[in-house]
Amino acid sequence: MGQQERVADAVIAAAGQGKRVGAGRNKLLLDLGNRTVLERTIEVFRTHPRIRCIWLVVSLQDRDEIEALTAGMEITLVDGGVRRQDSVHCALLQLRESAPPSHVLIQDGARPFTTHDLIDRILDACFEHGAAIPGVPLADTIRRVREGTTEVIDRSKLIAVQTPQGFQLDWLWNASQQAQAQDGSVTDDASLLENAGHRVHCVPGDPDNRKLTIPEDFEWARRLLVQVHPATFSSRSALSMPLHA
Repeated sequence: MGQQERVADAVIAAAGQGKRVGAGRNKLLLDLGNRTVLERTIEVFRTHPRIRCIWLVVSLQDRDEIEALTAGMEITLVDGGVRRQDSVHCALLQLRESAPPSHVLIQDGARPFTTHDLIDRILDACFEHGAAIPGVPLADTIRRVREGTTEVIDRSKLIAVQTPQGFQLDWLWNASQQAQAQDGSVTDDASLLENAGHRVHCVPGDPDNRKLTIPEDFEWARRLLVQVHPATFSSRSALSMPLHA
């Protein structure tokens, strides 16, 4: 099967609020240069030739604003659930009612620096193995805390997991249904597959594919854009632009 045939749909999770940023609104709607975080994330997938359809999961309170933001784009908006995994389940339920793809990618809306190369690596791996995630080595020393004392954990056996995560659709759907029935809670979609007995393959991630979670992440992102796309900012004062602007 050639690359042209190895296409998938993408589900972008954008229903959270990102309270740790402290902006008082959905962090994905904050400005990052001349576009919002969400617009940047969407653009990476809209311009990738192996992404068939995009399913954007949103909260009811942000739906009108995101609907206006994505007007004219071939994107399907999906109402999200209480938890992230509930939101992904809602998207899977809706996309299965159309002409479903064989594989699907799940992406955090707060990762605007995902690259086409990383998407290709995940697509190739999930078509070969059924489930694939990107990961990057840990740079810091990791310690486990036990009863007030600490011990070092061998970081060579640990990775920081990113998105997009790619899956054979029927595997992910069955695993998601199982978690919904058992009211199980997971922190990422790969855990659903592992809980259902599947093995998940790991490919090299990208250090710049960082999830924007706290104010310092946005400061880092703006510095990166100034370095890579200086025309994005009218002046270096944009680096200190308040998050609620």
